Amino acid sequence: MALQIFPKHTGVWEGTYTRIEPNGDIRDKWNSKLTIRWDGDKEYHQVNEYTWDDGHYECHDFGICQFNEKDELIFDNPRIKGKAWETENSVVLTWTYIDRPGSKLFEIIDLIGPEDKHRIRCWKWAQGDEFLGLTMINEHQTKTQEEVDPKFWHDLPNLRTNGQPSRSDK
Repeated sequence: MALQIFPKHTGVWEGTYTRIEPNGDIRDKWNSKLTIRWDGDKEYHQVNEYTWDDGHYECHDFGICQFNEKDELIFDNPRIKGKAWETENSVVLTWTYIDRPGSKLFEIIDLIGPEDKHRIRCWKWAQGDEFLGLTMINEHQTKTQEEVDPKFWHDLPNLRTNGQPSRSDK
């Protein structure tokens, strides 16, 4: 594989998600911690942890995802179905929520700064032909993939949020 951008997105990224209504009003805001590992061949594993100011916590494990022959990362898990690919400078994603037929999300992820340790992301939400708003995400890398404690991956089954609706996709 000749992927150049995906490897730069591994490690731990901490920041905030801000969900914005189509009229510009802030709908919700929460803190995030994303942990991403990639074996450099075919397997990409991402875990999103979210915390709200009231103490509510969610952990979404997207499982081990594979790259196809076109170097597209394929997401197909109980929560989402979609794909991601590299452009010249960005990673682009499109996906749908499994439990919300007709949903469509479009995301662009960019690295900024001299060392690519700052990530800016934007989701555009749609349901059928209705625009539902944006999610703006601002993150900084706090650990490289090599600095992630292997215990995190071992303890992951105890962290996962399963069987309950997510605040993050409302």
